[in-house]
Amino acid sequence: MQAPENRRTSIQAALCDDFAAKDAGDLRTHLKHLFATLEGDALVEAVIENVQRYAVETLGESMDTDFDDIGTSDLDSIRRTIHTELTEVISKFISDTHREAIVRYHARGFSTTEAITALMHEDSIMNRLAQPDALGIQQLRDLLIPRFAYLKPGTTRWPQQKYGTIWQEAREEYTHEINNIPLSSPVERASLLAKHAQRVNAALDNNEYSASAFQALIQSLTKTLESLEKLSPSEQPIQATLATPQLAGILERLTVALEGLQQPTHIADANALVEALGKIAIAHQPPPEQKAITGETEYNTETEDN
Repeated sequence: MQAPENRRTSIQAALCDDFAAKDAGDLRTHLKHLFATLEGDALVEAVIENVQRYAVETLGESMDTDFDDIGTSDLDSIRRTIHTELTEVISKFISDTHREAIVRYHARGFSTTEAITALMHEDSIMNRLAQPDALGIQQLRDLLIPRFAYLKPGTTRWPQQKYGTIWQEAREEYTHEINNIPLSSPVERASLLAKHAQRVNAALDNNEYSASAFQALIQSLTKTLESLEKLSPSEQPIQATLATPQLAGILERLTVALEGLQQPTHIADANALVEALGKIAIAHQPPPEQKAITGETEYNTETEDN
C-alpha cells in the first residue's frame, strides 16, 4: 500500500477522526486481500509491513523517515497503533496446526504459557509476530493465552472429538519417555535410597568421625529413611537390592546403638532418629505369615487374586 503524496488533513477531519477512520478502513480492506491471497511467512511479513506503514503515516511521516529523529512519544504512538491493528487480525494467523501443537504441549505437561512460549520458538509465523517491531513476546502471549487455554481435557470447551486422539497419542508418547528415564520409577528410587541408607549406616559404624560429621550423617540417614518411607511397599512393591529382613535388622541394630548414645550434642538428633527408625523398622518387618511361604500359601494367594 503506497503512501499518498503531499497528504494534508484538515482540522475538521482530524477533530472528527474521519481521516483516521477512513485510513483504518482502507488498511483492513487491504489486509483482508492479503489473507485471501498469501499464506505462511509471506503473509505475516506483508501484513506487518503494511501495518507498520499505516502506523507511520498516521503521524504524517513516511517509511523513508530517519527514525533517529522521531521522538520517543511518537515511537510509542507508532507501536500502539501496530499492536492495535495486529490484534484485530491475530485470530486469522492461528491455524489448526498451531492448535494441534498446543494440544501436544499440554499433553506433555506444559502450562498454556509454556506451550505458547515453545510455539513462538518453533513456529516461524508466531516467532515473527513475537518480534519487537510487531507485537512483541508479552503482547502476543497475552493475546494467545485465552485462545489456547481450552485445548486440554477438563476445560469446558475442550473439543474431545477433534483433538482427543492427538492428545492421547502425545500423552502416551510422553509417558513412555518419562518411564524410560533412569530413577523415575518408585522401585528404582527406593532401591537407590536403600543403598544410600546402607552406606550411611556403614559410615556411622566408623568411630573416627567428629561430632559435627556424625551429626550430619544422622541427619542424612534420617532424611533418607523418611524418603524411603514415602515409597512404602504397601503402595508400591519395592524390589531393592537390600532385602527387607536385612534392612529391618540394620534399622533395629542402629536404633539400639543410638539409644545408647551419651554425647549431648547428638541427643536431640538421636532421639528423632530413634523414633523414625522404630516406625520404619516395624513397617519393613514382613508379616508372620509371609516369613515362610509354602506352596499352599502361594496357591491360596493366587486364587484370591483371581
